[in-house]
Parts: sequence; C-alpha cells; structure tokens
Amino acid sequence: MQHLEQDDIQGLVARGYGKLASARFLLVQIVQADLARGYLRRISSEVNTVRTSPDDFALQIAFTSAGLSALGLPASALASFPREFLEGMDDPLRAAMLGDQGDSDPHRWSWGGPTTPRVHVLVLVYAKDEPTLERQLAAELDAIASHGLSVVADKRTSSRIDQKEHFGFRDGISSPILEGLARSPEKVSSKQWTHPLKSGELVLGYRNEYGSYTERPTVATADDPAGMLPEIPGGAMRDLGRNGTYLVYRELTQDVVKFWSYLEDASREPGSDPVARAIQLGAKMVGRWPGGAPLVRSPERDDPGKATDNQFGFWADQDGIRCPLGAHIRRANPRDRFPVDHSRADSIEMVRKHQMLRRGRPFGPPVVPSMSPGEILAARGHASDEQRGLHFICLVGHISRQFEVVQSAWLSSANFAGLFKDGDPLIGARRSPPDVNANDEFTCQAAPVRRKYKGLPQFTQLVGGAYFFLPGITALRFLARQP
Repeated sequence: MQHLEQDDIQGLVARGYGKLASARFLLVQIVQADLARGYLRRISSEVNTVRTSPDDFALQIAFTSAGLSALGLPASALASFPREFLEGMDDPLRAAMLGDQGDSDPHRWSWGGPTTPRVHVLVLVYAKDEPTLERQLAAELDAIASHGLSVVADKRTSSRIDQKEHFGFRDGISSPILEGLARSPEKVSSKQWTHPLKSGELVLGYRNEYGSYTERPTVATADDPAGMLPEIPGGAMRDLGRNGTYLVYRELTQDVVKFWSYLEDASREPGSDPVARAIQLGAKMVGRWPGGAPLVRSPERDDPGKATDNQFGFWADQDGIRCPLGAHIRRANPRDRFPVDHSRADSIEMVRKHQMLRRGRPFGPPVVPSMSPGEILAARGHASDEQRGLHFICLVGHISRQFEVVQSAWLSSANFAGLFKDGDPLIGARRSPPDVNANDEFTCQAAPVRRKYKGLPQFTQLVGGAYFFLPGITALRFLARQP
C-alpha cells in the first residue's frame, strides 16, 4: 500500500465536506499577478489538507491553465501539463466530443466560455452553517479584493441531509476509495463494488492502476532556485504535480418539471397510478429508485433498507432486464459488466481505470422541499422559474482517460452497450436538428418485448465549465513565489 503525504494534499481528495452543509464557489480572475501571489502565500497556510477534518470551516483552491500563465509560471512548465488541460473544456473540438452542443454550447455559457471573462482561480469555501459561511466569506472576499483579484462569479450551493438532487433521486452513493486513505481496507471493501483504487488514479506522484506513474507537470530545476519542489530522479526537473490532482467543474441546470412531466406522459397507461408509473420509469432511467435502492437489487420497488447499497455489479443482469443497459448509473460506472465482449474480471479492471471522485453539490431552490416525485408533479404548475441544478465537480488524475472517456464514450454515446439513438437519459445531449442518431430515445429491455421511449427532451443544460489543477500545498507555495 502506498502511503500518501497527507499534509501536502488538499482535503477535497479525502472528503466532500458533507458535514459543512453551506458552501460558495468563487470563480476568480487575476488582475495583478504580483498582488495575487501574495494572496496565495496567505491562503497556502489556511487551505485544509487531507490530514484535517474541520468542524466549522474549510478552504480549497485550484487554477486553470490561463490562471497558471497569469501567475507567471514559466512557459516550459506550463507546456508540461496535459493537452486537454491546456486547451480547456470550451475548446470547439473538445466540446463537440463531450456533447456540449446546442443549448450547452460553450458560446452560450455564463462563465468559462470563449465569450465570457477569463476564469483563473477557483476558491471553494465550505462552512457548517450560513452565518459561519457569511462571516468567513466576507473575510475571504476582502482578501481577494485587496490582492489584485476580481470575482467573476459567485456560485451558491448547499448539501442536503438526504443527499437528493433536484430530480428527486438520492445522489453521491457510489464514490471510489483511495488505497492510501482507506483506514480499514476490509471494512471499505465490504461497502464498495470493488476494492480501493491505487492512489495514483487520483493523486499525482503515486502508482496508478497500470502500475506506473500518471504523467504530471514539472518545472526545470533552474526555475526553482530555492529547491521548494521535490526533485525528480535525474536532477534536471522538479515535480510540480506531486500531491496534486485535476478538478473538473461543470455547472448543469435541471428542468425538473419537464423531467417529471415527460415521465408521467410517456408511462401513462389506462387504469394505472400515473405517479407510480412515472416513478418506475424514472428509476429505470436512473438505475436507482428515488430513495437510492439499486434496481439490480430491488427491481420492483424502492427498498429503504438498500438506500445506500453500493456492493453490487451488473454481471448477473447482462441483458438489462432489471436495470436497463442505458440507465444513468450503468453508463457512468459499468462496474463488472463493461458493454463489450469482456470477461467479468477484464470489465472490472477496465472500469477501475476510468473512475472519478465526485464532489458536486446542488444549487437553487427545490420545486418542493421534500423533492418527492408525487409532490413535484402536484406542484409543477406553481414551480418558480429560478434556476436549479448541480455543480458537478470531480477529481481525476488524468482528465482525458477518466472524465472525458466517461463523458464522451459512455454518457454521451448513442451506441453505448449496442444501443441506437440512446444517449444518457438524464444528461445526454439531444442532437439539434435531430439526425439518425439523435440521442433522444430510451430503451427498457424486457422479455419477451422491450419498451422504447422516444422524443426525450433535453432535461439538463450546461451553463459553465472549466478544467482546474488542484495543487499540493508545496506546489501552491511554489506558485506563490513565481516568477
């Protein structure tokens, strides 16, 4: 087992700060680099690490490639970052590959796109309650304003005790555990679909699932005269990436009323309970019931006893009779049944190399406080027009191999698992204008006859996004001293 340098790794790698229910995400631009480096020196001693689990307040910080450039990072060091990080999420070819088209095209984003102010820094602020958040945030905003930085956008969010997202389904149940952070590997494995991942899958500078080191950014020894960064064997380069990771941030709005209205209309049958039928179809699309029970374990009803069940696979349901092949959770994490001709062991090995550590949170007011499907349907005519959705945040050691493969080949693909026209039913981008592979259908496998639901609307819209580098503490202090 690899032992992580926990005092040098930002805390988001180990925890989502769920007990710190209130949070704000600040998207910041560097106006004066020399003053901004002073802010980094200040915050480097305040950022929470993996070692600590605060009860009241936490800070984390990350940078875009444009932000690192604005700080004065040498061009040779910047060039050592991966291509996808340097090009950015809004790159036209990358956006097309990710399915960010139509209403989700980067040109329509409210931040992070080619027509909006540059985002250089992401400051994540977590607190135990709103008064604590406002107090700490005021101090942070004062420090930002006085250090040559400008807030481009201030994103509000909060977590729920029941972990529900706005469509009304329990979220955040399945998340990988890192080998170096598992206090009791045996206990962890009893609650996971697979054993802990190699640390290098999520933290740079450690061995990954391939048994090698994920490529990481470096700095020429001459550009680190104080010798702050760890030396890479050979002596010519120093390790800027060690104990860092990449943070993917995508802000998605959710049309909750459209979602449940479609489910009710598409599932309607004479003499049946329309709410029950809508919930059943929604569960098929998600792969779990609203309460969290997975369909492979409880195909007929929501089972509170299985609300957090994560120790299951899809091998025993290869035909998708219990959980449809195109269900959201099957696409995002195929577990032990990769949808091509692989053995169970090969599927597990392959899927483990594409895992992501999710740290997202919902934003905006719920349609109804309970987020109950029946109450949402009853209240849809009176729902407010306020935006609601999800701040999708995940951590990965390799943006392309992990996030981009899952987003493009698994979630956005209309041909996942041999399907046709079936994009992800929740977040898949519908083609506009529609073509022969419009991503607007959903198939429920069944015996003897399957059901196919057509004309799925767009239920989510991407309104902003960016790739960030979440540095280790030593690397953060190095950045504070550049150029």
